Amino acid sequence: MSTQRATQTRRRLGLAATAVITALAVTACGGSDGSGKKGRKGGGTDAGASSSEAPKNLKLGQAGPAQEITKYEKTGKFSITPTKVTLGKPEDLKELKDDKKYGDKKVAWIYVKAKHVGGDPVKDPTVMSDVGAETTTGNPATKFILIGDLSSMPADCKRHDAAKTLGEDDIWKAGEERTMCEPYLIPADTGVKAVTYSQGFYKEPIKWAVR
Repeated sequence: MSTQRATQTRRRLGLAATAVITALAVTACGGSDGSGKKGRKGGGTDAGASSSEAPKNLKLGQAGPAQEITKYEKTGKFSITPTKVTLGKPEDLKELKDDKKYGDKKVAWIYVKAKHVGGDPVKDPTVMSDVGAETTTGNPATKFILIGDLSSMPADCKRHDAAKTLGEDDIWKAGEERTMCEPYLIPADTGVKAVTYSQGFYKEPIKWAVR
C-alpha cells in the first residue's frame, strides 16, 4: 500500500481522539525540553523573558514580545504571531463516533506564525505548547489531541507531527519563519474572542483579540 493510500486509510478508518487534556489556562507547568529534562515554566519555555508584563490591545496579525523556547538543551528566541482562527461545525466531530463526549463541541483551528529572532538554532521547537484561546463566554478553550486528522481539517492547516523522524529541515535558524496550526475544542454555541500565549504561573498571558 502506498504512503498516500495508507494516510488516507488512517484518516478514514484509524482516526481516534485521545483524552482531551485540561484547559491550557491551567497547564502552564513545564514540559519536556526534548532531552528528558523538565523545561522552564510555560511548557519548556522561559516565557516572557524579554518582557516584564503582557502587552495590551494586541490583535491577530500583530507580533507579541519575543519568547524563549528551550529544546534539546538549546534556547532560541521566537516572535509569536497568531494569524487567524477557523471555526469548524459540531457535525465535524461525528466521525469520532462519540456523541457523548463531543456532541456539544466544535473545533477551533488556531494558526500561529513563529519566527526565530535570536539565540541558538533549535530543533523542532514546541511553539504551540503555550498557545491557547479564550471563548466568547470567557472560558478557556481546550487543546484537542488527535491521532490522525479530521476530514474537516482546513487544507492549509499544517500540524506538528510528533511521530515523524526529525532531520535538518526541523532545525530553526535565525530568521526562519513558519506557520503552524492546531485544533482546540470549544462549546458548540460559542466562538473564540482571543488567542492566548501562556507566560507561566507568575505572569499574565499574552492575548490577541480575534475581533
